[in-house]
Amino acid sequence: MTSISGFVFVNDMELGRKYGTRVNNTTLEIKDVDGTYTVFLKLFPNQLKSTYLLDDLDSVQSFEKKVVLKFLKPNHELLVMSDDVDKVMNFLKDLRSLAKNLILNIGESFLANALKTFGHINNNPNRMQNFNPTHLRMIALENCNLPHLPEGIGYLTLSSLSLNGSRLNMSKYGQDLFWDWMTKENISTSLNVLEMNSIGLNKLPFEIIHLKRLQTLSVSNNKLTHVPHFIGELPQLVTLMIDGNSLWYFPEILLNKVYQTLKIFNNRFIYLKFNEERRENVEFTGLQNPPKLSDLSVLSLINNCIKFKRQEIPRPLWNSYDFVCRCRLCKKLFVFDEKYQKFTFSIPKTEQMVRIESIHWQFFECPSCVRLVNINA
Repeated sequence: MTSISGFVFVNDMELGRKYGTRVNNTTLEIKDVDGTYTVFLKLFPNQLKSTYLLDDLDSVQSFEKKVVLKFLKPNHELLVMSDDVDKVMNFLKDLRSLAKNLILNIGESFLANALKTFGHINNNPNRMQNFNPTHLRMIALENCNLPHLPEGIGYLTLSSLSLNGSRLNMSKYGQDLFWDWMTKENISTSLNVLEMNSIGLNKLPFEIIHLKRLQTLSVSNNKLTHVPHFIGELPQLVTLMIDGNSLWYFPEILLNKVYQTLKIFNNRFIYLKFNEERRENVEFTGLQNPPKLSDLSVLSLINNCIKFKRQEIPRPLWNSYDFVCRCRLCKKLFVFDEKYQKFTFSIPKTEQMVRIESIHWQFFECPSCVRLVNINA
């Protein structure tokens, strides 16, 4: 018998009704009943709630202490919230083993080991058999409902990944897990094309700086208000599609690139009027504000190309990546202070003549260079 206990919630997909047991000792059991494996959802003491046939189990999802079982008949989703990660893992292990023995076609929404289950899909000769996921070069998870992406995707040597139109159902801290795959060695040296159009992005994940082979980045129709300077750490980026956002300016580190394709329309460049004040006359007798330890930590991570999981570093460092740039003069990385920002106004360069707007380019000069210029003036 395979079982798991916890809070259980049922989503009736046809009626649009959601209800839960709200009883912590609710048990979901899978039993062999006269040769037919049946899923029993019951309340203690042994009060039968509902039954499902295991043959009707369509997919399995899990995240930490949660498991979702989706059935075709009836069209229900069962969410089980356990109090123990180990219980969830043991239940999934037993369920996979049972599905393998019964040769059931149970899909998974990209759990950490989901791709491994593709070794045998089912006994239908018209379907793929013994598919090896390491041969994948392109993955399109478009218009999907994605609670997270497993870091295991990063172990594939993909050349193209598309998340276009998908819903990233991340909680407030869900981003802890969503971008870990970018830091893995295989994908960071193989991915050429990354498309994340229309997925509700508010900011670009800083893990993207590890994708050193990235040539095409498409993040159209999102909610971006700025492009972080760390994008300049992608040396092979030649195609940038960032139209349909709310951008006011670009980092100047992208100014000297010659793009094969560039889409920047439907942003806010044309409406922006910056204060024309130039700050070359600001006098530096020394570092007015010594760099914070968090600033030095972020600079060290970038300079040394250290790969890590987001949840392994303090949360204050996450936002620090948005304030990292290279000095316009000496090209040294530093964490900028917004009061020293400056802007130019020009048109980016593309290989083909296309109609594009003149845009504002944001740049900075580190305190050392500003001080040196003032001394020489």
